[in-house]
Amino acid sequence: MSSTSENVDDRLSMLPEDILSRILSLMPTKFAVRTSVLSKRWRHTWTSVTNLDFDYTRYHRSIQKIIKKFVDGNEENFIKFVDRALKFCRNSHVKLFRLHVSNYHHAIVSSVSNWIDSAVRLNVRELDICVIQYELPLSVFTCNTLTSLRLELSACDFGGWELPSTIYLPCLKTLDIVGCNNPQAIHGCCPVLESLSLEVSCEEDFVLNIPTLKWLKLICTSGSSNGNSKITLRVPKLEYLFVDGVL
Repeated sequence: MSSTSENVDDRLSMLPEDILSRILSLMPTKFAVRTSVLSKRWRHTWTSVTNLDFDYTRYHRSIQKIIKKFVDGNEENFIKFVDRALKFCRNSHVKLFRLHVSNYHHAIVSSVSNWIDSAVRLNVRELDICVIQYELPLSVFTCNTLTSLRLELSACDFGGWELPSTIYLPCLKTLDIVGCNNPQAIHGCCPVLESLSLEVSCEEDFVLNIPTLKWLKLICTSGSSNGNSKITLRVPKLEYLFVDGVL
């Protein structure tokens, strides 16, 4: 039994670095980091992952099980963990950066912009951000490498959030936005956009003019207009349309 375990361990350790990196990239970052205690061979393997996945809710539930030198159970140590993971990441082309924080903590909120800026500097291709935040750094909206972007911002005393006036995402093909007040701001900013999912408050009329769009999901929540808002779609290449909510 012991011999079998050793053989399995040897086979895993003998895999090429890029294969191990791909395997570790399939799991949340906290689990990838745990492998550093297996042996000297594994100590730095996790730093070459292509996906960085940080979920504070999931992290908070199982935090006591993770490596103590990184975290020990509170918000400050979660921040230290994310900071260190980004600092030691050796991959200069990250495929996915996922950050989900479901509860408010001032220190985490103030760190979000720095984390996202770091992901952009790592030439991230997919961003999945779900945080309690009023605004995001401009680098999110001017990233040349992004192909997929999901944004869900919320705050207890804040009804919605605004896209900035300066947006240009030349490679973006998939966009998912929840809670935005000015979706028309994406006009002309995503020249190859093919898939769009919007959950917006219908406070006023707006136009979606996206000639490249093929897939559209539109959910309209109730607004002061009581469902009398008009949405104009100029999407000549559209192949799929889903509409729900107050219209």
